[in-house]
Amino acid sequence: MADPTRSVIAVLWTCFGLAALGPLTSRADVFAAVNVAAPPPRFDFDVAIVNASLGTRVALPAVVNTNAFEIYPSISSDGRRLLFQRFGGSDGRRVLLVDTSTGQSADLFTPTEIALNPIFNSNITSDGTTVATGRRFRAIAFSSGTRFFPEVTRTDVRSFPTGPFPRSTLRSPLSFSATGNVTDVAVGGNANELYALRVAAGTGPGALLLIQLVPNSFSRAAFLSGPTADYGHPALASRNAFDFFNVFFEDRSSGDYDLVFRRADPLSFEGTPLPVPFLAGDTDDSQPGLTDDGRYLGFVRHGSDGHDRLFVRDQVTLTTLNPNGVDLGFVTTRGIGSVSLYLRTVITASRITTTGNVTATLTEASRIGILVQRITGVTKERGQKLYELEPVGRVPLGDYGAGNVFTHWDFEVDGEALPPGRYLVTLRAVDGDLIREFGEPQVLRIGESGHAHTQGKDDQ
Repeated sequence: MADPTRSVIAVLWTCFGLAALGPLTSRADVFAAVNVAAPPPRFDFDVAIVNASLGTRVALPAVVNTNAFEIYPSISSDGRRLLFQRFGGSDGRRVLLVDTSTGQSADLFTPTEIALNPIFNSNITSDGTTVATGRRFRAIAFSSGTRFFPEVTRTDVRSFPTGPFPRSTLRSPLSFSATGNVTDVAVGGNANELYALRVAAGTGPGALLLIQLVPNSFSRAAFLSGPTADYGHPALASRNAFDFFNVFFEDRSSGDYDLVFRRADPLSFEGTPLPVPFLAGDTDDSQPGLTDDGRYLGFVRHGSDGHDRLFVRDQVTLTTLNPNGVDLGFVTTRGIGSVSLYLRTVITASRITTTGNVTATLTEASRIGILVQRITGVTKERGQKLYELEPVGRVPLGDYGAGNVFTHWDFEVDGEALPPGRYLVTLRAVDGDLIREFGEPQVLRIGESGHAHTQGKDDQ
């Protein structure tokens, strides 16, 4: 893995509160629902929820993992509702929703429903209220001939676990000349109005279809494909402060999987996908997943030793939480695995003042420190800031118990005062050399006199 603080362009969303050095809310331990190797002597896949930094696993109810294959996990943002598919058992293919605290579970489709219209991969919305499932294209006859429309089944699970579970159908306004399947579904947007689908028509490779649901109007869609490209497994953030957003997905065109992204709006999705900048081109990376706000990007790397490893990247500080990754076992999950992220708060608020006072509130004991990065450039794109960063160093602050933290920083790194310039300073919680979480970034300006300043007009 490359140096996690190497200078790269960082996307800083205004919803992160990147402004003056004032009170900030922070983020949390990052957890991922992922596929892992089943314990020997079994050779199937299990579902696990792991701490993306420490690799520790959350205990799951007994109903989750069996001798069959449990695949494609998706989890709500509170970590309570875990969705997955099961196949290879005596009861056929199933879509199961489980409460991770109580163990209550429910089947979302009956065997008859699945036999009549096969199910593909599913995704639960971050609020845990709706499950979107890929289905076969719908054939509709017109006077000019039959057209085939991609469809997604939306299941309302607010009455979980008892039901009933009302259904509705999302049908693409774009159609195809051949039948096919919606094999992957991602749901995002501020009101779950954005859907990114992998569609495979006829014998062609996978393409991406982006659909926005517009209140009191028809849905609108945009399409992304390539003559030799095979795209899959899209990921969207559930909150977005702009009229455009990033869609992360797999490029399966070569022997290895690559992670790419496209900046899109509901009417424009065309163009060449861009490689995720911090990933080496010769690695096998798949299954992108995003936290609600899009700050953390998770993915699985398949190594030359045959092991899958989970990585999670903070897209603001350009830092990987665990540079070695979390070992998921001797297994290859690309194609039927998934990464689904949620957050558990450790730091509920933090502040670094221009006099060097550092305050924070911790929900549990933790070691904390400050990551310092120099801002070497800044651009704006339609209201979105993009910073170019280079590493300066890390400032340890010590171990603290749960509750309020009061300490001080002298604006030095490794015994040297910060020279004049602008810096991104970010409180973080750590465990040894591993990063548990990052706080919200703050911009600090050191003047020629050596004094710290909040952002001025020229720094916005």
